[in-house]
Amino acid sequence: MPTLQQNIAHKFVAALAEGQKVDNDKTEQIRKLLANGKKPKAEDLVKIFLAPTDGDVK
Repeated sequence: MPTLQQNIAHKFVAALAEGQKVDNDKTEQIRKLLANGKKPKAEDLVKIFLAPTDGDVK
């Protein structure tokens, strides 16, 4: 049975996937970060959201 935290993470990732604001690569990175079972660090989320969509740093 999934924990409350897992249920919230699943719903959060599903909402991101349905929306048009976050691309699929970033959504997948967030899903993997939340799925590892550890508490995500704010720095990790910032890196995901601030990374350029094409992957190249300008």
